[in-house]
Amino acid sequence: MRLLKFLFVVSLLWNCYSCYSYRVLPTHYEEYGKEITTIDAFVIGDSLKQELKIIKASGLFNVMSDSTEANVVLKLYPLKRTPVCGQPLTLSMITLGQVPVYMPDYYQFKFDEIRNNEVTEKEFTLQITQRVWFWDMFVFNKKFDEKAGLLLKKEYYQSQ
Repeated sequence: MRLLKFLFVVSLLWNCYSCYSYRVLPTHYEEYGKEITTIDAFVIGDSLKQELKIIKASGLFNVMSDSTEANVVLKLYPLKRTPVCGQPLTLSMITLGQVPVYMPDYYQFKFDEIRNNEVTEKEFTLQITQRVWFWDMFVFNKKFDEKAGLLLKKEYYQSQ
């Protein structure tokens, strides 16, 4: 009986932590920005590793290590996340992950563009949904930074 309880707890933990994927909303983000070239940029605040990965994944800017060669200077701010209710996970646990559960997250991505001593504040709301489902265990592209980069690219081009 103890072994059965142990296996049940392990299977629940397995479903909660390994069976997820990220979805970008709205899903038509691929239409934007295919024809625009990248801008050479120097990043202030490169200690923010996740934000820097998102900037690089977006393809908007070519991150330079020398500020004299860059066309624009970017000052990054920490990524802010709205809290998500984990109540839908109960359904996923009861069904052992056979019912997909979507947990919508909103992220505030903020940076300053500095061109010729002129500062332009850019702030975008990125809606990235995390799906928890047993069959997502076999999905290998679980990179949040890539999904956030695609969505940032779309939002950036729409704001132009």
